[in-house]
Amino acid sequence: MRAGSASGSYWSCQVTESRLLEKLRSRIRSAWDDDPLFIDPIVEPGLTANQLSALRRAADETEKSGIPYFIAIVPKMRDTVRSRDVWDRFTADLAFRVHEAGRAEQSIVLFTMAESSAKTFAYVVDDNGPAMPPDSAMFARSASDDFLPLELSVPHHLRTLVATAQGEELPPPPDFDTRDVGERDEDYIEATGLDNGNPDALVFGAAAVTALGLSVWLMRRRAKYSWRTSLTTSPDPVKDERLPQRVDGALEPLPEPSESDDELWRIYDRGRRVQDALTAIMDEHPDWADDSDFSHRFGVQNLLTTLEWVRKRLRGTASKKSEAPRFCFLFPHHRHGIERFALRQRGTAVTVDLCAKCRSEINDGHDPECLMVPQRPGAKRSKPVPYFQRSDVYAVAGFGSFQPLEDAVLDAHGAVSARGRQR
Repeated sequence: MRAGSASGSYWSCQVTESRLLEKLRSRIRSAWDDDPLFIDPIVEPGLTANQLSALRRAADETEKSGIPYFIAIVPKMRDTVRSRDVWDRFTADLAFRVHEAGRAEQSIVLFTMAESSAKTFAYVVDDNGPAMPPDSAMFARSASDDFLPLELSVPHHLRTLVATAQGEELPPPPDFDTRDVGERDEDYIEATGLDNGNPDALVFGAAAVTALGLSVWLMRRRAKYSWRTSLTTSPDPVKDERLPQRVDGALEPLPEPSESDDELWRIYDRGRRVQDALTAIMDEHPDWADDSDFSHRFGVQNLLTTLEWVRKRLRGTASKKSEAPRFCFLFPHHRHGIERFALRQRGTAVTVDLCAKCRSEINDGHDPECLMVPQRPGAKRSKPVPYFQRSDVYAVAGFGSFQPLEDAVLDAHGAVSARGRQR
């Protein structure tokens, strides 16, 4: 009976904790668009005027760096292994969401529990995800190895984050001693009368271990999402599938249907449009096989694959039930298990063709790798972006998710299609 009661109490605590975090997330989410400094209403009445003014000055100083930032001063959380793990992921997830909403190259996000400067999570966030500066757990310490009060800890964290983001030398820790420097175990809250925290060394030790574990988790996340910050260079269909050698043969005349089968003539007409689209791409981008913008390579691959299916149907070497090839919206190289899928994109959803691998990644809560191309084609330096964030023919077609690629290419070039050809 007692065991059951204990189990029920534990479960109740977990549910309560989850609800509190969800409410805190909601308060933070509704605040970050309006003010980059969020002080939870639960803790604000307990802060001194000196602390409040120091926080605002720190926010103003960070504003001058030009780097988007968000500061959250929140209540103390339960100090258990599970609670620390939940809080780690909670802050990292919110940090990335804040960054995504700002659309900047880098952002600074700081979470501090008002009752202990040792419980601070400081992030520099880019498109790979949030990262903690090296030895960030030590930023809660002063030059004399004492814990910093809130009004010193937050400004020091922010200066360190700005220096990290800008690649500058980190600032030295501020001077702060308890009244009796010889008694390092003295509680600085009692020493200064602030009554808003606890510098217990054991608490710091737990925070340091947690930070170390979280850094490993963040490094894994950053490695997983490193594709976001560079152009796609692999796989390379030019080398893997010998695209240039296949193009010449693809432009040879198609075999005309030997019977008056409307479906075969529709397939024949599509093949002619694909050939016209191939010619248009190569005329406009003669260096398509060498261009660092891989959208052209995958565009040619898309059209060649479609054309091969056309020839097989016209020659009768493919079943009448065989369908035209389909391509993954996120990465057209993926073709296994293609199905229609409602993909969420910046607050909306679009129905696209997705492969089994990408659907699985999304359902597991991850962002699958997608085709990354230059935001400004032809520029010497251009930020990598997902191809569908541009407005060219590949984005318009979605590699077949929205319309056949050949139709998008011919529409863009004003070419005469093969529809209505005389039979």
